[in-house]
Amino acid sequence: MYFNMRLSVILTYIFASFYCNAQFHVNTGEFLSKSKHIQTPQNAEDVMDRMVYSTLLQPMLQSVEYQLRSHKLNQKEFFDEIKSATKHQLSLGYAKNMTPKMLKAGHSTKDFKTGMSTTLESPSQCIVDLGYFNSDLQAGDLYALMMVDAYGKLPPGVFQGSIIWPGLYDQCQSQSKSSNVTNFEGKHCIVFLNNVNRNASFPSPNIGICVPNSCDAEQITSLLNSRRIDTDFTVTNTICTKVYEYSAAAIACLTTLALLCVMIIIGTIYDLAKRRKESAALIFIDDKNNEGDMNIAETSMTSETSPKKNLITQNDSFFGQFILCFSMITNGSKILKTKQREGSLGALNGIRVLSLFWVILGHTYSSTILFSNILTLFDVIARFSFQVIVNATFSVDSFFFLSGLLVTYLTLNYMKKNNGRINWVMFYVHRYLRLTPVYMLVIFIYTTLTPYFGTGSLYSYTFDPNPAPGVENQLTYCQDYWWTNLLYINNLYPSELLRECLAWGWYLANDMQFFIISPFIIYLLYHYFFAGVAAWCILLLTCFSSLIGESIKHDLTTEFIPEDPTQLNFISDSIYVQPWSRISPYLVGMAVGYILYKYRGRIQMSIFMTILGWVIATVIGLAVVYGLYGNFHDNHLTKAGTVVYITLCRFAWAVSLAWVVFACTTGYGGPVNSLLSWSAWVPLARINYCAYLIHPIIITVFYVSLPNMIYFTDFLMVHFYLSNLVLSYACAFILSVCAEAPFMALEKLILNREKSV
Repeated sequence: MYFNMRLSVILTYIFASFYCNAQFHVNTGEFLSKSKHIQTPQNAEDVMDRMVYSTLLQPMLQSVEYQLRSHKLNQKEFFDEIKSATKHQLSLGYAKNMTPKMLKAGHSTKDFKTGMSTTLESPSQCIVDLGYFNSDLQAGDLYALMMVDAYGKLPPGVFQGSIIWPGLYDQCQSQSKSSNVTNFEGKHCIVFLNNVNRNASFPSPNIGICVPNSCDAEQITSLLNSRRIDTDFTVTNTICTKVYEYSAAAIACLTTLALLCVMIIIGTIYDLAKRRKESAALIFIDDKNNEGDMNIAETSMTSETSPKKNLITQNDSFFGQFILCFSMITNGSKILKTKQREGSLGALNGIRVLSLFWVILGHTYSSTILFSNILTLFDVIARFSFQVIVNATFSVDSFFFLSGLLVTYLTLNYMKKNNGRINWVMFYVHRYLRLTPVYMLVIFIYTTLTPYFGTGSLYSYTFDPNPAPGVENQLTYCQDYWWTNLLYINNLYPSELLRECLAWGWYLANDMQFFIISPFIIYLLYHYFFAGVAAWCILLLTCFSSLIGESIKHDLTTEFIPEDPTQLNFISDSIYVQPWSRISPYLVGMAVGYILYKYRGRIQMSIFMTILGWVIATVIGLAVVYGLYGNFHDNHLTKAGTVVYITLCRFAWAVSLAWVVFACTTGYGGPVNSLLSWSAWVPLARINYCAYLIHPIIITVFYVSLPNMIYFTDFLMVHFYLSNLVLSYACAFILSVCAEAPFMALEKLILNREKSV
């Protein structure tokens, strides 16, 4: 209780400091008549005395639920009781020994006002409104009581990490005062406190407060720190809810989306009309054939030959084809189609989708979330079952592996069909146009429209497009560095991962950079095999050398949370996002792609070799994911073991995947191949790229919009994960149908490209 009062002193002291300032500014009778006996407290004892009055209302308000349930009173009736009780207490003066000293001072308004006018400038509207708010609070006005009730309170579990007490955002924002002298609404803010006593047992909390909307964060911080009282806590920062007007960039984004929607509507209507016309024409042809006394077999054969086929495949004008690129029917049917082309590597669809499931699982736990029992998570992280979440970063290596495999396998097959020739310029152009349009659209939406997706003080701070000087967030990073994403160099500049625009876009930059150098190896493998192998080995050794060098240089550790806070772990920026440190899985994929190109359909293995391969691959994969379990139980790797793990872990994971793909595509996958080649994965695989782009936005928007902290439980996180998963793919389908698929169709139409590599 003492701790709670000491913290509350800081928050309520603001009002004691405002009385004198507000009286100087206001010369109407209403305010002065209510607060004419107020003086500025001179010491902490006066402030603590003021707390007696401030906390009088709190027990009453805490009994709201009990009163409503016991007496079935509505809110107005209950607060009418509070107001009458409060006024009764005021008329009695609390009894003489309970009256706050500041209320017993007895200074006349005239003397007080004259004394202040010589020392203070005219106060701001914020100070005036706070003065009215406090006088209304003493009078028991409902809106003032509701604002106080919206304050953050001391919750249980402080020693478990419950240090953010946001209060009630919606209740605060819905309050207002309207009179002939002033008008204001409630504004929710969060005050960040710092415990300057290093020997203190209590952490530094962040507490929600409710103030008039004429006050801004800077004023609140300044006023709270203007008169230090005898307390261990100081205010380091304040963040307040902001209501944003639509910026020019947001309007431009909405206009772009509106034009895209118009094109989709036109394209869909045109597609429907075209299909109806073709259907009517086919019926007419069938009727003509029936009139010629053709039998059913002949009619069926005719329906697949020249008249109908020519009608259906008749080319539209360029304008017609352009419009059809935006048809939701055509694009949606392409995405939802489960049939795969003959000769495709079906197991890759399952690996691709399950890998993104793993990515979303990791981000569900690692993204910004306000756990009220965060300190108990140390025990959760140390569980053996939790290692698959701690090491979810290997899911990205699965994507690198698949990219290397596909670019090599498809390109070599294309070159084989074209006598070793390929248009390398179009090779790059197609890749860039395949990824970039929807990527830039997501950045555009994220940077301009995200501030309007949610509400709350924390939300406003996280997605503030115009923060205070010196404050940066993801939106400001995108405003400054979006062009690095356009050039796919965002993993190199800026140098810090958290300063990148769309921080998860580092993977796309790496993948594009690997793609750029891949033709040099592919060309050599096709024409000069041993030279290609040599180039492949040089790149792999370069990767290993950089990992060894960085591990030794920075004394990297494999501990998830290093005991030494200054020590970096192996997912630090120095090696996590650098292409020369992450290329090894891509190279393994290229090797598997070449093997499948060269020997697919001609490989035979004994049962023993098949079982041995599966056992080795399983052991390697489990060793990579669960090999660091000992770190959580004081069984740490040696320095040499740490260097070896950091150097080989991602390469080893790719080798484990290599066997899975090799076995499944050569007929030795068994039930694993049946699962990974399941046709249901095909539509999900087509929208995987869009799901990767938008899922962190969905997760972050949800988490920072939460009105209060969340108590961690496994069951709750399962619900969060499944909701994040479903919403991510649902939104990805919409994005793919409305943006990705039209852009792909336009690229094919404009470049007159029939097949891609």
